Amino acid sequence: MASRTDTRTTSIDLVARVEEFRRAEAQLGRRLAALRAPNDTDREAVRYIAEAPADAPATPGGLAAHLNVSTAAVTSLLRRLQERGQIVVAPHPADARSKVLRPSLRDLNSPADELTQRIAELAEEFTPEQTAAISRFLHRLTEEIGDLP
Repeated sequence: MASRTDTRTTSIDLVARVEEFRRAEAQLGRRLAALRAPNDTDREAVRYIAEAPADAPATPGGLAAHLNVSTAAVTSLLRRLQERGQIVVAPHPADARSKVLRPSLRDLNSPADELTQRIAELAEEFTPEQTAAISRFLHRLTEEIGDLP
């Protein structure tokens, strides 16, 4: 059993690693923005579109509501995603005034992005038990961040 000192040192180390991670993530965000690579909103939009059921495909209005942005912002976002070949915008089969959004076949058959591929490779270095503990920690951290004002 770990002593209180060992547990405290481990907790302090973990907090320091999370802070390092936050700095690295912020730097990555700035580099991606400079390269005009997909940002968090773009990735969330593609995820939302890809996860929409076939019988209820994503629409621009639904995407705007999901992202909590204006329809004008979604128009710009959809243009970007189309230009990158990540989505297809088609007429809505039941409503001529609307459109449906679908992921492109190219996007479905390729990794989401380089970082996602690297994360998957990194995860293979850990045992299932370690992966479960890391996953639980990250889930709880995400909840704590979500609870902040």
